[in-house]
Amino acid sequence: MARISSETLFNFTDSIDYLIDNLTEGIYCHNTEEKLPFGKNKYRAPMACFCDIPLSLIKEHFDWYGRYGIGLKRSYARELGVKPVWYVTSENPMVRNLVKQKSHTENELRNLIPYLKQFIGYQRYSLEGRDKRKKFYDEREWRYIAAPGQVEIFFGQKAIRSMSQAIQKNERMKLDLNAIEYIIIDKSADVKTLLPVLKKIATTTVSFETLVSKIITATQIERDF
Repeated sequence: MARISSETLFNFTDSIDYLIDNLTEGIYCHNTEEKLPFGKNKYRAPMACFCDIPLSLIKEHFDWYGRYGIGLKRSYARELGVKPVWYVTSENPMVRNLVKQKSHTENELRNLIPYLKQFIGYQRYSLEGRDKRKKFYDEREWRYIAAPGQVEIFFGQKAIRSMSQAIQKNERMKLDLNAIEYIIIDKSADVKTLLPVLKKIATTTVSFETLVSKIITATQIERDF
């Protein structure tokens, strides 16, 4: 029976420069805005996003999020608090009422709201430069929230809870090189750029040769998986 999930969680980006930055500094947490399927409700929180998709099913993901990435052991990610999101639809009255509240408990801000994701919606499709309808449910997303509780919530255009001043710039998720299963690059020509970086970050517990063995290209994945 074919697997529809993976023991590896993947974080993607659209350039080798961003990939190198994540490898050397830790995975960057974008202050991401999330729309919800309840009118104009949305929230914003600093996060790093991962997908739980085996390599055999990951090809379409490249077109949306880029052809460079890091695959981490799921067990390591869970130790850092990475959790699966909760996909919701407009028929969910509990979530609708939760978002519309004028005040929220610490538990809601830490463990509920930053993990809400619309089941289906629109997102910018990089290959065409326009918004395109997407079933987010297919991504099986997991998230690392950099500043739990520091979330901005919007009801319509009005912020009903804003903590933007408390959100620090350049939030990062710690990256243990031992937890890396894959380093994904676009094509073999990118190896020349990546090798000096791997040589620099190699340690006594994770050798340069071990890091090199983790490299796989998006071209190989498209061809062989």
